[in-house]
Amino acid sequence: MPHYRSGYRAAVRAALGADPGFADVTVMKVWPGSVDVHTLPVLGVVTPNEPTSRDSQKSTTRRTLLQVVLRRVGGDDVEDRLDDDSAVIEALVYGALRGPELKCQLEDTSVVAHTQAESIVGTLIMSFRVQSWQPEPTLP
Repeated sequence: MPHYRSGYRAAVRAALGADPGFADVTVMKVWPGSVDVHTLPVLGVVTPNEPTSRDSQKSTTRRTLLQVVLRRVGGDDVEDRLDDDSAVIEALVYGALRGPELKCQLEDTSVVAHTQAESIVGTLIMSFRVQSWQPEPTLP
């Protein structure tokens, strides 16, 4: 059985990959340190942080940080395009993750534009907090 964080990433990648609005976007399982302009647009899903607190003798509350990163080439309107993308991504993440045993809320959105190889590149980073209740790990 896959780890629950692996399940979060897979569910979000599947939802984003199935949306027609992202048909031209490469959904990457592993985000390399640098992506050249010719590879764009790309999208990645990561879970880099997870505060944990004990809520009973045998379970913990996990507040997983799930980030969706979208990078695309554009013109001077690249930030506007990423704003439109962010609304769709937010809805898709909620649809993929929210449920009776799982809370999910957008915490932060960041949009940055810069030049790369004479192109304007925009990067959208959306940070979601996914709250779950997990049994405390034990060894067999």
